[in-house]
Amino acid sequence: MKKPWRIPPELAQTLAPINLAALTAGRPLEDSHAEGLDASGRTWAAWKARGCLFERVSFSKATIKSVTLRDVRFVACDLSNTTLLGCEAKRVEFVRCRITGLKALECQWESVLLDECEGRYAQLTDGALRQSEFREGSWLEADLRGADLSHTLFSRVPLRQADLSRARLTATDLRGADLEGVRVLPEDVRGAIVTPAQALAWAYLLGLEIRG
Repeated sequence: MKKPWRIPPELAQTLAPINLAALTAGRPLEDSHAEGLDASGRTWAAWKARGCLFERVSFSKATIKSVTLRDVRFVACDLSNTTLLGCEAKRVEFVRCRITGLKALECQWESVLLDECEGRYAQLTDGALRQSEFREGSWLEADLRGADLSHTLFSRVPLRQADLSRARLTATDLRGADLEGVRVLPEDVRGAIVTPAQALAWAYLLGLEIRG
């Protein structure tokens, strides 16, 4: 599996600091660093960022349109109940971020790392999170219906009561996920990588009757 790109921690020392006005102006951001800003509840039309670092920035309940992120790192940011429209992300890291209730329908994400994030009730319906990694954190009751999760890794991640119906799970490694109560259809599980115990739990989907 191709791992998400790791952004060097010393990156901040080389980036230009930006203020709230620059963050929400809609102009492309490149090689920039935002720290401790509060953009919660705001709406702006376009957000393009490349080679940027966002630390302890609140986007809570914001609506951001036409989002394109490349080589970006979010650390301890708040994206709870944020709406990201037309969101494209490649080589992006979310580290210790609050993503509760995030709405990013039909997103196109590739090589994205979600590390120790709280993603309960997140809505990534009909999106794509290919070659990505969910590491620790919590994604209880997340809505991943119709999402393309091909070649994505789940490591020590509670997915209880999440909806994976119609999701594409080709080479998706679910061995590190808690799948209790996950909603999934028989045709969805084809190609997924699971433990023997998980396979046994999903046997009912295939109409199997297991006897000792």
